[in-house]
Amino acid sequence: MQEEIYFFCKKCRKSLGVTYTLTGDDNAPVLPNIMIKCSHNHCKRVMFLKNYTEKKLIESSVNGKLYM
Repeated sequence: MQEEIYFFCKKCRKSLGVTYTLTGDDNAPVLPNIMIKCSHNHCKRVMFLKNYTEKKLIESSVNGKLYM
């Protein structure tokens, strides 16, 4: 089982500098009401994790990386 999930921008493919450590509770909400900015020069995306649970993160990630 994965221990952490690393977040990456799917537009510029760079790290967002955010890591989520799994708790083991599939129904636990993940970073509700948190704004994540991609601060690279050419990419200024802003993302919110709405209705994300640990189960959804695990299903969407590949090798511990989540491109959002």
